[in-house]
Amino acid sequence: MYERILVPLDGSHTAEMALPYAEEIAAKLGDEITLVSVSDSTATYIDHLYHTYLECIMERVQRQLKDWGGKGEVKVQSEVLLGKPASEIIRYAAENNVGLIVMTSRGSSGFGPWLLGNIAAKVLRAASRSVLLIKAPAKDAALRQKRLVKRILVPLDGSRVAEVAIPVVETLAHALGAEVVLFEVLEPVVGRVGAGGVAYIIPHDKEIKKVVMAYLDSVGKQLKEKGLNTSSVVVSGFPAEQIGDYAEANAIDLIAMSSRGQSGASRWVFGNVTDKTLHTGDTAVLVVQAPKP
Repeated sequence: MYERILVPLDGSHTAEMALPYAEEIAAKLGDEITLVSVSDSTATYIDHLYHTYLECIMERVQRQLKDWGGKGEVKVQSEVLLGKPASEIIRYAAENNVGLIVMTSRGSSGFGPWLLGNIAAKVLRAASRSVLLIKAPAKDAALRQKRLVKRILVPLDGSRVAEVAIPVVETLAHALGAEVVLFEVLEPVVGRVGAGGVAYIIPHDKEIKKVVMAYLDSVGKQLKEKGLNTSSVVVSGFPAEQIGDYAEANAIDLIAMSSRGQSGASRWVFGNVTDKTLHTGDTAVLVVQAPKP
């Protein structure tokens, strides 16, 4: 599906949390993995340091890929880039047919002049490719079972733009054997109280919920017809908060959502709900880039 998966590394163990996720996806989809580090120095010893590090990680990934099963041998390669980290990651992805960037939300104790966490937000905002952001180490039990992603939460808002995540989720769920949970939040509406005061009113209208559930079920029906285990959930509250709470309380392994949604300016906007979700909890988040309006 992605053809090539890019994993930026900064020399830290924290940044390497992304590797098992890249390995599972690549093994199941037959995609190629490219490991990259970015240097801002042309000094020979720095260049040697980066290459040595990536060669060690590359060998480790090749060994571990054998345990994931999947579509045969996965090609793994590495590149040391020169320049500003975020710019170079974005440029390399665009020029080399990268379909997915898998990276952690932060780095620590890396040997480079940059920490991965400092550039993750820039990549998320500027990349034209999907980005999988890893926020916590994979659980030991999941690593032993070689199944990191068992349940995928897909927040929707009824818009076509938000639905761009669905084909990606469909392919991933088939390959990984994951359950898909379609999720929509009935947002509070603003009402006035007293002398110009403002209050939030949570909608509890059964008819509204019925319409939203019917929409989710119609989307789910298409996925079920393709053999996927799918369920629908409607809740009330503030979207990012409800997404995070549901993911934590219901063993969600991955949240997959569009970079923006309805109207492109009011709801599910990157920098609003998607951005807040990226900064809430420890669940991995896959951001699928929606077409620009």
